[in-house]
This record gives sequence, structure tokens and C-alpha cells, in this order.
Amino acid sequence: MAKRILVPIGTNEHGEVIVPVVAALARDAGATVRLLNVQPLQRTRLDDSASRLPFYGYDAGLTLEAQRRTLAYGHVREERLESEQLERLRQLESLLDGVAVERAVRFGDVVEEVAREADAFDADLIALSERRRPWWRPMLTRFVDRVRARARVPVLTLSGAAR
Repeated sequence: MAKRILVPIGTNEHGEVIVPVVAALARDAGATVRLLNVQPLQRTRLDDSASRLPFYGYDAGLTLEAQRRTLAYGHVREERLESEQLERLRQLESLLDGVAVERAVRFGDVVEEVAREADAFDADLIALSERRRPWWRPMLTRFVDRVRARARVPVLTLSGAAR
């Protein structure tokens, strides 16, 4: 019996379709569910368009280095994304009524962060869903296969989830 279930939820709604299935599993086993959202790593964006300015008044064509302006700080964007995604995960808790629920947001590569969170949470099971794929898509590496290869715990997959 799985006592600790990790459920990665993407930014699309197709990842949420497995939550009722996990809720039934968790209620029967008395398990704890951790909802996880992984976002891309946020970097500080700088304005590169005005990095060199002409130095007028000299015929030599000298230029001065202009200080680059910061357009967006990475840590500020991460904090904003984290609060938005935690609120989104909090809304899914109604589907997990009667189950102990935890929420987490990580930043980085999705497969690596799911595997790290599974280790940190000491998960017994990773439950995720995948949507239907076009006919040509199976030849490409699937997210589920990459998670299975990296994770040390069983992966429960709901295939053909809603688009």
C-alpha cells in the first residue's frame, strides 16, 4: 500500500484528471498526497538593446559602455509563480477531501525535479496523467517514460487523459 503519493500537476488542466483517482487510492490506504508543480528556472532578464552608446564630441568613434538595465529579477518572478501555483494547487484540495494534502512548487527541469521531490518526500508512488497524443508523437520520448527511467518508485499513469 502506498502511504505517500506524489502527484505532479502541470500547468495544463490535463494533469488534474488523475486527482480523483489518487483521492480514492489515498482514502483507502490512509495515505498522504503531495501535489507538485514544476516551473522552468527563472533568470534575471537584462536589457541588452542599449549596451553601447556612441560618445559624441570625438572624431575617433569611441563608445562608452552603458550600464545594462534589469527588466525582471529572477527571484521575484519565482516568488510570484510560486504563490500563483500554490493557490492553484490549493484549489485542487477540494477533490482530495478527507486526505492529508501537501503542496510544493519546484523550479528546474521537470523530470529531475519530480525525481528529487519523490526522494525528498520519500514517496511510495508517483501518479501522473498524460493526454492523448497525435499518431506521430509516440516515436518521441514521452515524459512518463523519462520519469519512469529516473524515479526509484513505481509510477502510476492515467493514459489518454482529456485534452
